Amino acid sequence: MIGPNLFYNVFSVAAVILFSVGFTTLMLHRNMIKKIIGFNIMDTAVYLLLASKGYIFGRKAPIIVNGIKSTEAYINPIPAGLVLTGIVVSVSVTALMLAITIRLYERYHSLDIDEISLKARMDAPGRNKYRKKEPNRNVDAQAAAKNGGIKGKDAVNKGKDKTVTEGRK
Repeated sequence: MIGPNLFYNVFSVAAVILFSVGFTTLMLHRNMIKKIIGFNIMDTAVYLLLASKGYIFGRKAPIIVNGIKSTEAYINPIPAGLVLTGIVVSVSVTALMLAITIRLYERYHSLDIDEISLKARMDAPGRNKYRKKEPNRNVDAQAAAKNGGIKGKDAVNKGKDKTVTEGRK
């Protein structure tokens, strides 16, 4: 049996359903754009819940009209302020997530989070094909120290008898 308060709290119930849909979308889909959409659905559900809890039936927006200054005539403005602040933050976070998604697509040519993760592991330091290959200076320094500071062809021939190497020409 559905309780009598279900219809009174219809916006809260809708917020819970929306949050569940957004959370499910965020967790079950591998596509980055779908994850961002799920995150935005969750944001919207939170704003709906805040707005529904801040509204009191029969009261008006907190703007003084006709000289009525009693607080019982108006709704609480704090939930509305929180919703507006949340929307601004949500738009900023969404823009950042979309920018990062674009960069990931440009680099890995995929929006699938599993493919991006696999390609990122293959692209790890030591395997990165986009970085310039720098010589390992430690190995060169160790080789030079081992050969007495001699580099190049002379380091290969050090310790060999010059007459033997010249005689083989």
